[in-house]
Amino acid sequence: MKSLDCFESFNTNAVLFDSVLKHSPSCLAFKNLSGQFVRVNAKFCHVFGVTEQEIVGKLESDVFQLNDSVAFAEADRAVIKQVKVFETEVDISINGIQRTFIQVKFPWLTPQQEVCGVGCVLTETTRVKWLEKNYGLAQKVIENATEAVVFTDAKGLIIDVNNAYQTITGYQRKELIGKNPNVLKSGRHDRSFYQAMWGEIKAQGHWSGEVWDRRKNGEIYPKWLMINAMLDEEGVATGYVGLFSDLSEQKEAEEKLEELSFYDPLTHLPNRILFHDRLSVGLSIAKREKHPLAVLLLDLDRFKIVNDSLGHNVGDELLELIAKRFVTLGRESDTVARLGGDEFAVLLPELSNAEDASVVAQNFIDVLLEPFCLSGQSINISVSIGVSIFPSDGADVDGLIKRAELALYKAKEQGRNTYHYFSQELQDAVFEQLEMEDEMRHAILNQQFTLFYQPKISLKTNKITGMEALVRWIHPEKGLIPPDKFIPLAEESGLIIPLGEWILQEACRATAEWVKKYDENLVVAVNLSARQFKSEDLLKTIQNTLDTFQLDPKNIELEITESCVMENVENALQTMKDFRKSRLRLAIDDFGTGYSSLGYLKQFPMNTLKIDRSFIMDLTPDSDDAAIVEVVILLAKKLGLDVVAEGVETDAQLAFLRAQGCQYVQGYLLSRPLPADEFEAFLKDNI
Repeated sequence: MKSLDCFESFNTNAVLFDSVLKHSPSCLAFKNLSGQFVRVNAKFCHVFGVTEQEIVGKLESDVFQLNDSVAFAEADRAVIKQVKVFETEVDISINGIQRTFIQVKFPWLTPQQEVCGVGCVLTETTRVKWLEKNYGLAQKVIENATEAVVFTDAKGLIIDVNNAYQTITGYQRKELIGKNPNVLKSGRHDRSFYQAMWGEIKAQGHWSGEVWDRRKNGEIYPKWLMINAMLDEEGVATGYVGLFSDLSEQKEAEEKLEELSFYDPLTHLPNRILFHDRLSVGLSIAKREKHPLAVLLLDLDRFKIVNDSLGHNVGDELLELIAKRFVTLGRESDTVARLGGDEFAVLLPELSNAEDASVVAQNFIDVLLEPFCLSGQSINISVSIGVSIFPSDGADVDGLIKRAELALYKAKEQGRNTYHYFSQELQDAVFEQLEMEDEMRHAILNQQFTLFYQPKISLKTNKITGMEALVRWIHPEKGLIPPDKFIPLAEESGLIIPLGEWILQEACRATAEWVKKYDENLVVAVNLSARQFKSEDLLKTIQNTLDTFQLDPKNIELEITESCVMENVENALQTMKDFRKSRLRLAIDDFGTGYSSLGYLKQFPMNTLKIDRSFIMDLTPDSDDAAIVEVVILLAKKLGLDVVAEGVETDAQLAFLRAQGCQYVQGYLLSRPLPADEFEAFLKDNI
């Protein structure tokens, strides 16, 4: 009977009921008291993929994959028993996909208000749940992000900010809500910058770039900002999301990297790389605007002496003080750089005329006239400067620097503490030097060198006791090239090493023959260059040569200059001690022309002092040279050393030296340097 009443209830207001079933956005279903479906709407059929005919007369458990069928059945019984509406959230698997619904079950009543079944409304909330879940996750991500996030409305007024935004800017959320983000403007960007930014946002819907803003404490800082418009379904902006990260630390790191890459760590001046870059830019401008540009290369005079005598710490401090003086000179557009060691460079762009560079160069020389006080000592230092000019001396970076270097070498040759402009004569001299260097390499290979020998005479016996081996270059086209032309070049180019080995071998070969023929005590003097003296293989080379020609170490004397010894006293002293252990004789050549310390002199294990010819050439009994020669001879006697005077050319000089007790002499008065065959003939007559 009740079942019939239920069907009757469908007929009551049938039109209205059908309309509800048809248009409801929710799933509607009606079941009888046995739990069988009696009626479902189209939405129900669509969601669950069934037809009404397929579901009517079936139980809920026959249709759905329910997590708990018993709970569903109990809910129906509770509705019928209590005549009460129940609302729950249920998960139903449809085609293997879990979906969530809000389920409302209510009693289905007859017109007589008797329960004849259960009505059910299912409203799907799967997407809402997903959005709630993910929105909550997004909220957590935003709140805990290290990047600042700000939300604004369509007018650009702040709606909300995250914690990072507050931390970075220093403002609290309550101070910002309702305000425009331009309260943070630093003032570094003009109106056109912001107009371009908002123009791109409106056209593209987004913008990103570097912006400088101001924190609450007034500090200006850089940030990388991204702005995206939030659009509705019609594409109209309803608000904006801004996200930015603080670039302060990154900028500091970049500045430190730039400092390391482009600036000298000691003086904080631009380094070689940055100087070359600025010179390149300066040249581009000079070419376009057609005005002169100058490059000055500066080299401190005898800075190495300060380093060696006072230590590298004092040397570094001196460089710092010099740099501070240098940067006070010139214009803001000029660049003062440290290229390394004691080398500096100056770029003078946009000169009115080339002669202006001389004024600047002189200023750099003058600024060092006042001595520096370091470690309780007054230190005087000077500078030599080479100058090259664009466009006359070159049109590129390398060319201008190379020509300034040539001019610098010339300034050094002129006595230091001066400046010199590059000239074509300098370039020609360089080409000549390069040509000679190449010819010298061929000369060594093709045996164009020969040895001359100058006799050394004993003033006690008037006999030859030895000779000095002197190298000569017999060029096949240019003839005899004097030693002062090629020896410095050989030293600079490194060719002095193979040339020096040949001289040693040839001198020992000839001497071994003359020792056997004439005098077993004959001693040959062989000059060692500074580069040879520093060579680690020198002692081994000498010993091998002596062994090859079966020459006793007593028959050779190695001559080194005092400047060579004083360049690095400790190393030189050790080398000399090694020579002494090998029974090799040592002579100090050109004595008196350098800066020997008598304290060091008494430590040197040497055999002979050679008085330089510069003290002999103007020697008269009452001259200053006479006093110096007299002191050197006396010093040698006190130290138990032999003494040799070079450059004796007059009888008066010879008489003075004899009177002072000088033991040995060399010079044109006695004999000029002779080729080997002529020397042997001279030796026969004077042995």
